[in-house]
This record gives sequence, structure tokens and C-alpha cells, in this order.
Amino acid sequence: MRLVTVWALMLSFCWPAQSVSVDSWRHVDDKTRGIVLSIARRAFDTYVAHRTTLDPPPELPELLRQHSGVFVSAMHNGAPRCCMGSLYPTEANTAVEIIASAVAAAGHDHRFPPIKPAELKGLSLIVSIVGQPHPIDAQELAEIDPTRDGVAIKFGDRYGVTLSGETNDVTLMEKWARIRAGAKPGSVVQLIRLEDVRFVENPHAPQ
Repeated sequence: MRLVTVWALMLSFCWPAQSVSVDSWRHVDDKTRGIVLSIARRAFDTYVAHRTTLDPPPELPELLRQHSGVFVSAMHNGAPRCCMGSLYPTEANTAVEIIASAVAAAGHDHRFPPIKPAELKGLSLIVSIVGQPHPIDAQELAEIDPTRDGVAIKFGDRYGVTLSGETNDVTLMEKWARIRAGAKPGSVVQLIRLEDVRFVENPHAPQ
């Protein structure tokens, strides 16, 4: 069940913890990085073109056989076209997690129309591998690094997420996460720090 988007998500029960630290993903080799992006792109395009779900490759690097939360985003001319994912692992391994998030982004992000085949060449994908979330207080929020950390806001049974790289302004990160969680200014919320690692197609293009 994939109910999560970068803007608003709902988690009704606890998922298994990530089985590797996010630092392992920060130092990943180029081959694994390429496989991550290839799986996401093939799953995304396959679903858009044929409305079918890709099977994961039979041989996977060790990290992709482990468990991690994943978001898959598609950008068009620097603006978000879709994004879906999960803060916590929901699938058999990270490769399947990437596929599930890519499929959800391509066809089930209800804030946007489903992706059309004619759009594919104009989209750049971002895969964000999410580390174990950590509750924080307001002082700790002010100290996070927006180039490495994301912010989640829990408001009731809803979550809003701002991933690293969306903005370098921590105040904006919190503001966006609050909006995405449906929390009004001044509402009592739970603050959560995320570590996430971005794998970006066409990394020199504006995101």
C-alpha cells in the first residue's frame, strides 16, 4: 500500500526499520547508482507505456537487496510533475521499493494527471533513499543540514515531507512540510528529521 507523497502522506501502522544506514548510500559506487536510476526509469516508463509493473532484475547489488524507504520524483523544467514514496520500507527490498514508488508516481499521484507517453523524454527522475526517521525538537530542527536532511511533520494521522535538496532554507522546509501535512500555523505537530540521499538523472539540469 503506497499512500505517501512528498506533499502529504498517511501511515496507519509501523513498517520495518531500514536495514542499512543512509551513509552506505552516500558512498555507493557508480555501478549501484546507475542501477538505482535504471530501475526507476524502466519501471516509470514501463508503467506509463503499458500500465504494467516491472519485475526487479534477478541480480542485485547488496544495498538493493536490503530495506529502505524510497521516493521517486519526476521533474519537468525544474518543476515537480509527480512524486510518490514511503518514509518506511513497505516492500521485499529496496529494488522493489523503487519500482513501487516509480509506478505510484507515474500513475497514482492524484495531485497531477497520470503521466502520458509523450511526456517521458521531457522528464528527469530523482530517486531519494530515506534513512531511519528521528523525532526532533525545534532547536534540533534549526540545526539540520538541508543539503543532507529532510523534514517530516506529523499532524494527527497525516505526514508532510520536505526532502533534502528542495530548498536550502530550513524555515521553508518546515513551512512546506506543515502545509503538506495539513497543519495550520501554530498547530501542535511532531517534528521528524530524515536523512536522504538523492540519485538524479541529468544532474546538471535544473531541479
